[in-house]
Amino acid sequence: MNKVRKIILALCMVMITCMMIQATEKLVGEGRIIYPKKTEQPPKIDGKLDDPAWQEAPTVNDSFIAKSPVYGEVLDQKTEVWVTYDYDNLYFAFYCHDTEPGKIKTSVSRRDNIFRDDWVAVDIDTMGNRQFTYIIISNANGIQADMLSTVSGGDSAEPDWVWYSAGKVVKNGYIVEIRIPLKSFKFKSGKNVTMNLMFWRFISRTGTQATWPQISEQKGYYNSLVPVVFERLDKQLRLEALPSVTYGSIWDRETPETWSKADDSAQLGIGLKYGLTSSINTELTINPDFSQVESDQLQVVANQRYPLFYSEKRPFFMAMRNRFNLAGLNGEGNMWVAVHTRQIVDPAWGSKISGELGKISFDLLAAGDEWPGREWGDEINPYLGTNANFFIGRFKQGLKGENFVGLLYSGREFGDGFNRVIAGDVHFFLKGNHNISANGLYTFSRNEESLENSKGGAFTITYNYSQKPLALLFMLEHYDQDFRMDSAFYQRTGITRFIGYIGPSFYPNKKNTWFKKFSPFIYSYVSRDWATGENDYVLIPSLRFSFSRQGSLRLDYRIIKEHWAGQDFKQDELRLRGGTQITKWLNVRVNFRTGKRLFYDPDDPFLGNSLSFTFRTGFQPNPKLKQDLEYTYQHFKRSSDSSLVYDLNILVSRTTFQFNKYLFVRALVQYDSYQNVVLTDMLASFTLIPGTVVHLGYGSLYQKQYWDDINQQWDTGVDLGKYYQNTQSLFFKVSYLYRF
Repeated sequence: MNKVRKIILALCMVMITCMMIQATEKLVGEGRIIYPKKTEQPPKIDGKLDDPAWQEAPTVNDSFIAKSPVYGEVLDQKTEVWVTYDYDNLYFAFYCHDTEPGKIKTSVSRRDNIFRDDWVAVDIDTMGNRQFTYIIISNANGIQADMLSTVSGGDSAEPDWVWYSAGKVVKNGYIVEIRIPLKSFKFKSGKNVTMNLMFWRFISRTGTQATWPQISEQKGYYNSLVPVVFERLDKQLRLEALPSVTYGSIWDRETPETWSKADDSAQLGIGLKYGLTSSINTELTINPDFSQVESDQLQVVANQRYPLFYSEKRPFFMAMRNRFNLAGLNGEGNMWVAVHTRQIVDPAWGSKISGELGKISFDLLAAGDEWPGREWGDEINPYLGTNANFFIGRFKQGLKGENFVGLLYSGREFGDGFNRVIAGDVHFFLKGNHNISANGLYTFSRNEESLENSKGGAFTITYNYSQKPLALLFMLEHYDQDFRMDSAFYQRTGITRFIGYIGPSFYPNKKNTWFKKFSPFIYSYVSRDWATGENDYVLIPSLRFSFSRQGSLRLDYRIIKEHWAGQDFKQDELRLRGGTQITKWLNVRVNFRTGKRLFYDPDDPFLGNSLSFTFRTGFQPNPKLKQDLEYTYQHFKRSSDSSLVYDLNILVSRTTFQFNKYLFVRALVQYDSYQNVVLTDMLASFTLIPGTVVHLGYGSLYQKQYWDDINQQWDTGVDLGKYYQNTQSLFFKVSYLYRF
């Protein structure tokens, strides 16, 4: 423990030193204001620059400056950007020159699956308040990806918006054209409308991300965006209707020879979206479709102390996590997200409203969850047919730049019980790229069965510093024993924890084209469990290397002291991870771990020798066909006698063929030897624009089991039997987005 305290003290001294240092730098694009000309003849989005709108000099003709892996390097390939608009649309064109056009990596793939390709992006702060940006991304074939970035929630690829793009590889590079309908986004209408923007370019073969304007290490990302002033933007009629038809049929195997009758379900639904103003949207749903098209990927469930996190895939809830998250929650602490909508398991209805008023932003979400009121089979559910109703509200007041203060309310009402949470948060960006974030929460709860009331508080304070030679992170968090937040995803209560991270970076000679950066770091945390009075700690010294071709290598050594089930356990682990884009058509990632780890048996915990290996690869023989493979092996033996505790293999295969930018077919096969299951999903999908879709899918669950002839039932608890197709399902969905 004395060593850990010395490390924490040293990190604090470094932080104070960094806060005293202020650097000056001359940046590309800094101080620039863009005044695009209105076009009288909208360009045709076809990947060509022969339209009148693009015949004037480029809006941006400066060098793009690298953000990573080596900050500040001038991109060695020229990039030209044009900006124009009319009263209903924004238009962008990129000409990405390339001295080696044969090495441009591109694909024809499904949306949001292009991040290993060469791509360009425009980040738009449509409200001009430096609190969030829409990120519009296209590869060299015009295939789209989009993200939402917020000060409090970071980046999220969950939401999809309607916009149009086309791309084309030419003899000396590639061209991308983009049209963004204003009705797709919240914005300020009127005269002399100011937004903020930034352009990005990614070169796959070098792994370089570069921007114009250059991101200032003193100001940070949001404050580096440059203003763009439009003479006039008209208010848009923001009325959308999304009718949908969903049909599903499920069959279960009853005996080795017989199947149940099909459990058919059909659903008609409609969603309505109306823009009260150009910056305030409301959405209502009648019998909505909350299905997700693709099943969750199998994860290792053996020997897990904490619950597994599954991402949101249901369209209605996209972007909620990002908009509702609290400052200070960055994935390193106890609480991952304040609003994890997967906690709303089986929603029967939903509505939301979201808006921006100058520097004020607000979001409201309401939904009814049928899952707690479902039938329990042979048991009686005292709350049968009762919904758990969620009511969640978020308010933020922007201050200067990206600074803000905010409030959050999260409530879940079920039967005679409830969980109500009020939270506040702040974020301050100080010159020199010092970020300070904090949140505080207080909960009021009543158990619906015992009717016992409880209260509990929590807080998090985070300091983050990041510049080219050095990165720092400090976090202090506390959770009362009776803290409860039904909308959130978190691990424990009754703890106080301090986290520290220090990571310097070193750069080789610029003549070295393949070795980009050496970044050793030390990560540590000390945690106090107030119920037991015991302390846990983790210390991780690490070596990291960055290479060209998106290459990376990281070597960690983990020293752990953990209290569990009344005992202290000292553990250690060696971890190696790395990967690279070997060629345009092949990438590889590996993760290897070995060491002495704890087996989390609540009654008889023990130490064991653990070994884990994960191999991932993406094989793309042509732009339309892609094969993704992931294999995980884990092995655990008891240290005392070397007896085998478990041995598991997980294999995930995803094969996708994209006929064009709209239509693809995909086969997903997943195998887990620990749970003795095989999952298969076959999907044909057509997406004209987000919302206008046709999906046809077939899925199966195979499970290793034994048929007990005497009791006439299935048994999975004996080491007998074989794999039977237990369940099969058919899924069909069609929806059409009407935009008025």
